[in-house]
Amino acid sequence: MSSCLIVGLCAFALVSMARAAFWRHRAFAGSGGGYGGGCGPRGRRGRWGRWGGRSGLGSEQVARAASEVIKRKLGVDDEQEPIVDHALGDLHAALKELKIEVQATHGPLAEALRGEKLDDGALAAIFARHDDALGRARREVVSAVKQIHAVLDKDQRAKAADLLANLKPPTP
Repeated sequence: MSSCLIVGLCAFALVSMARAAFWRHRAFAGSGGGYGGGCGPRGRRGRWGRWGGRSGLGSEQVARAASEVIKRKLGVDDEQEPIVDHALGDLHAALKELKIEVQATHGPLAEALRGEKLDDGALAAIFARHDDALGRARREVVSAVKQIHAVLDKDQRAKAADLLANLKPPTP
């Protein structure tokens, strides 16, 4: 149980680090630099783009951009890049699958709560689905972290550890 929690926290931290790195990069990518220019979170075009709505960036584009920022911060070379890309892609896919599975149980959970008496069998089935999805995600996260750890040198691993240690959780 504690290993699942640790892996879940590591996965959350990796995704949070990627999101923070992506938005930090976007904030300084536009003209004028800083938060005053470009399409950063508080740039002149507003939070989500030119027309005030979402800018059209899907989770795939955000993950790809965050991956590029992470690779640049770690100084990943051309030989390491395909392995890191593959591992980060697997990590993203596993966490996306976990999110979809958890969201898919919202309806059955609502039905279990709707009755006069709480349906213990339905709750057990829902949590069994969560356990299966978490187990699959855990295996993928462990595999991705091992692949990245194996390909990075000592200095890159230290940079990755520092980035992860200094990561602030995303604000809701």
